[in-house]
Amino acid sequence: MKRLLCLILCALIAFLIPAVSLADTELEEVYCAQADFSTRYDPDYTTEWRDGQGLYIWLDDPGYVPNVLIWRRATEKKLNDPANYLNNVYREYMEGLYGDSVTCEPCRKLSVAGKTVYLARYHYTSKGNQLCMTRVIETRSDGDVEYAAKYPEGEPDEALAALETALKYYQPAGAASANDKTEEKTNRPDTAKTAVSGTVRYEDGRFYMDLPIGWKILTQSDYASFCFKAWDPAEPERTIFLFMKMEPFLKSLEEKEWYLKTAGSDRSSVYRIYAEAPVMETCTLEAFLNTMPDLISYCEIFYPLGISVDPEVIPRMKDVRIITKTKSPLLAPADCAENSVARIAYKDFQGQKCEGVVTAQPRNPAQTGIPGIDALMTYTVNLFMGVTAPEGELDQLRGTLTGCLASFGFTDEYVRKAVGFSKEQTKELKQQLEQIEAVQSAFVEAWTAR
Repeated sequence: MKRLLCLILCALIAFLIPAVSLADTELEEVYCAQADFSTRYDPDYTTEWRDGQGLYIWLDDPGYVPNVLIWRRATEKKLNDPANYLNNVYREYMEGLYGDSVTCEPCRKLSVAGKTVYLARYHYTSKGNQLCMTRVIETRSDGDVEYAAKYPEGEPDEALAALETALKYYQPAGAASANDKTEEKTNRPDTAKTAVSGTVRYEDGRFYMDLPIGWKILTQSDYASFCFKAWDPAEPERTIFLFMKMEPFLKSLEEKEWYLKTAGSDRSSVYRIYAEAPVMETCTLEAFLNTMPDLISYCEIFYPLGISVDPEVIPRMKDVRIITKTKSPLLAPADCAENSVARIAYKDFQGQKCEGVVTAQPRNPAQTGIPGIDALMTYTVNLFMGVTAPEGELDQLRGTLTGCLASFGFTDEYVRKAVGFSKEQTKELKQQLEQIEAVQSAFVEAWTAR
């Protein structure tokens, strides 16, 4: 353990102190039109954009190690937990490529070039060569940036110096400074008045609804498990979302421990799907809402395997508080433990204060199977839907956003196709659609309740 800590410390020092220091005037600037950003690099190197990968800085011949890679994420692809992404999601990706040769130095949060970043290292063998990759994530309001420096094991200096230079001078096109500092947003109510200039009809052959002009939408799954999230690219916490059904949710930590023990270290175990699932210890709306960070982490693991929905469709809520709660007028299954509509306050994953109006129907199916532990199939949640915005904006936006949500409907052709798909799903689908039509008045009541 001491040896590992020593190696990590030495590696961090190597990252923070470049082997070669160039004056600003000796650096070349590169503008990446594909991702709309610029940075700087040593003029002895070359740069190249590769689709699906990012902007490469080649320290030697193109295609060879050492090199530095820069990839700008879209704002809607913002990482909710960079440390978890580096320690688990990306580590598993590396293990899938290079097998048992991969060892990972856990993520560290540190300051580099005046920026706070997340850093992890992966040691691995490729084609008989011992290599190392230092991967860095810079979280930014205009889209997170991932950097990767690859180099032969034991020869980090030149590649890490190039990475630090790229990080230091990175800036989106048109930015006044390379150091991105998120400014506090002021006068939110005034901003909100002009946030929606109007609405437009959106259709994709399966469903239709009104959306604010300029908003984006992401859909996942089909029929009784269909879901979507729509958002304003200028402010991703302005959202409209709907999930017909969400699962699984474990009922207790004891249940999770049982699944973890049963799955063991076998990543292909069928129990792994439940072992990694979020825990919702009570069948309530508030307990469900506070599973969002864990639910996103779950989807980050299983979405690449085709088992879960894209994590980007899940609302990015944490520390959720219910301000007021009213009984929902929507019909609910008999096993629904709490059927309510709530006005909520929460923080997004960057700490911004937000607000919303939501409803969901947490259900407790009567299924058991583990001796001494309640439930095998765990909790299910129906009709999770709502609208959100940064704190102070929803008074102005609520009418438009809830009106858009209430306008949602599946096309007749899509519903007819569901008949051949599953009679049970078709029945559930029609019942859910009838509920959505009544949601706007329910949200108005919840928002104005005191």
